[in-house]
Amino acid sequence: MGVTGTSGWMHVNFVVNESANRVYAMRSPLNADAKFPDNLKTSSAKRAFAARLDMTIKRAKITSGRLARLLAVPECDVTLWRAGVMTPGAEHCHKLSDILRVDVRWLCAGTS
Repeated sequence: MGVTGTSGWMHVNFVVNESANRVYAMRSPLNADAKFPDNLKTSSAKRAFAARLDMTIKRAKITSGRLARLLAVPECDVTLWRAGVMTPGAEHCHKLSDILRVDVRWLCAGTS
């Protein structure tokens, strides 16, 4: 049985050996081209992501314009992410989590 998670910029696969009651972590570089938050396809998941992102941006006391410059994206992209109209790709999710100092799994999926 395997569970996938992330740790910083590394992709971590956890392999569970149930007979030995051990968990092994296998690290590999994150594939930034992968569609990271596959769970952000439904409108309710997009709204939940947008709420977490908006709350985190407000707590960080950063503007959408400044965040857009740090991410090298148009400000309208950040505005659409905050509104739940669009969601960022894997690379931007990781950069967002680094800039805003939150766990990427929490930001994208609400779990940690």
